[in-house]
Amino acid sequence: MGGAARVRRGAMRFGVERRDRPASERRAERGGTGRSPARRRCVGRPIAKARGMTHSPLRVAVPLGGTDRGRSGLGTWVQAVLPRLARRLRARGGELLAIGTPRDLDAYAAVLGEARPETLPAALDRAGASAGWHLAALGRLARRRGADAVLLPAANRRLSLGGPPTLAVVHDLAELHVRGKYHALRTPYVEHVVPRALRRAAAVVAVSGATRDDLVRHAGLAATAVRVVPNGVDVERFRPGRAPAALRAELRQALGFRGPFVYYPARLELPGKNHLRLLEAFARAARAGALPHHLVLTGSDWGAWARIDARARELGVRERLAWLGRVDAAWVPALVQEADAIAMPGLFEGFGLPALEGLACGTPVACSDTGALPEVVGELGVRFDPRSPEDMARALATALTHPVVRRRAAEEGPAWAARRSWCRTAARLDALLEEIAVAPGKAVAA
Repeated sequence: MGGAARVRRGAMRFGVERRDRPASERRAERGGTGRSPARRRCVGRPIAKARGMTHSPLRVAVPLGGTDRGRSGLGTWVQAVLPRLARRLRARGGELLAIGTPRDLDAYAAVLGEARPETLPAALDRAGASAGWHLAALGRLARRRGADAVLLPAANRRLSLGGPPTLAVVHDLAELHVRGKYHALRTPYVEHVVPRALRRAAAVVAVSGATRDDLVRHAGLAATAVRVVPNGVDVERFRPGRAPAALRAELRQALGFRGPFVYYPARLELPGKNHLRLLEAFARAARAGALPHHLVLTGSDWGAWARIDARARELGVRERLAWLGRVDAAWVPALVQEADAIAMPGLFEGFGLPALEGLACGTPVACSDTGALPEVVGELGVRFDPRSPEDMARALATALTHPVVRRRAAEEGPAWAARRSWCRTAARLDALLEEIAVAPGKAVAA
């Protein structure tokens, strides 16, 4: 099949309808007013006000263990939600207690201005020790500090038994879909410990419908017991346009080339992030359509760079591959704006925030048709089978060359992304925290 035919076939897949979802979830996705979240105040009347609840000052304990210290999508969630939630609590005379080791607290220091820090021993930086401490001791510490509720931001990794009512946020159960994604001991923990602990939580939140479905299927929770509170996007940072000229020049100097590129922002992790198949697809698309693009990667190396580098050389595309490592946060919106397309080939994503950030900038997105990505991009993303380099190459060519795909991303993408705001995410969590604090002991139904 020639390059033009592949693009036509991709265009046919472009308009696939999204999966049916409950009306309540569609209303939440629309964000109510339709106004840009940049114009809404993060501190305001809690969502629960409409339910006739009274609002008293709350002290909420938030452990930072297992959140990757800001170096992943989960870390981005912490950086975005915690300062907004802390401001909401403070406005009502409450307080957010941020619990972590010195490394945890240092990593999030820039966003914890309204929170009160609680320092744990550095020995708890070890993953096993941290998971054990959270299960056995977090609840007691939170109770001693007078917490009314505990928000667990990484409940698929760190859970608590006992203590104040807990709101458990689950980002994904990806290790159940991608064998070998993490350390061998982690899968039994997710399969056996996590479900039991979640059933004892006062409330459970999933960041996507896909994660909710996994919790129902694998953790034995009732679908009605899991609230979907989607991630948001910072539309002040991710928006159409271009970065200042000085930043673009700095960026291009680091890249080492001046031509167009496809951008994949993800840690270098195999097999989960699927870089090797992306390289194969990129090589196919470049050969079939004589595309002039480079492929730009950012993210920390989780032991995969040597294999990625070797495979790029085998495919003859090493000179068109640029890896910048973990970049400054200011560079990421500029990279998304400058890219001709965002690639999201992960085998399974619990949300896939870069896809939403791409649409916020009006940049076309080619993404896997697995996990939460279909609901994140809706009809505006070009989807592919992440295990098929051929299908991935077709989607990349479509995102890079098809005029309808590119026009819709530019015209409709920013408004689509703006429906999900971090302020709204924080407001919904705030309402749930008050709900469980005023009705303690009410666990989710199994």
